[in-house]
Amino acid sequence: MDQDDPEARIRALEQPLADNARATELGSTAYTGGGAYQPPPVPPMPPPVPPMPPPVTGPGYGDQYAPPSYGAPWGPPPRKSSAGIPWIVLGIGAVVFMAIAAGVGFFVVNRSTSTFPDIPGISIPSIPSMPSMPSMPDQPTSAPPGGQLSVAGMGQNKTLECNNNHVSISGVSNTVTITGHCTNVTISGMQNKVTLETSDQINASGIDNVVTYHSGSPDINNAGNNTVQQG
Repeated sequence: MDQDDPEARIRALEQPLADNARATELGSTAYTGGGAYQPPPVPPMPPPVPPMPPPVTGPGYGDQYAPPSYGAPWGPPPRKSSAGIPWIVLGIGAVVFMAIAAGVGFFVVNRSTSTFPDIPGISIPSIPSMPSMPSMPDQPTSAPPGGQLSVAGMGQNKTLECNNNHVSISGVSNTVTITGHCTNVTISGMQNKVTLETSDQINASGIDNVVTYHSGSPDINNAGNNTVQQG
């Protein structure tokens, strides 16, 4: 190497550095320069981290903040307690109530049927008796020749004297006996019984009327469920 060539001297000085860098990249500790390569010292381990102090629960300045816990947006509905009034208690109460009501009702009825005691100074007026209904006037049982005779009502028992008269019988369950000769006899209503001697004409209407004539040949007109016969 030429001692006077500055470039050669620079290359000679840079050659160990280049070799050292190449050996470091290749993971080798060999050093082609003068002496063995010494790796750099390993840095010391950092000291262990001390444990964190427990959180302060008491009030005061500088208390550690504990974030709130988030749960459901609303709580579950309250459950109905199965511990209530037992059904047997309700049944006993109902039986007692019915017994009391029956006793009160019996007492009220018994008091209402008993006689009231006399109260001094107070007189109870007597109820006046109802006036009797006036009796219906009796219908005539005879009439002049050619006149009109009639029987009406319910449950009557009549005897008529016929002298060429017109006779009308109506109502319910009447019993009529006709003597003499009639021009015509007309029967209506229900369940009337008529007995006559003789008539020129018999007219029957209504329901279940019975007409019996003794003699003659009358002109009979039966317009209902009736019986007209000679007997």
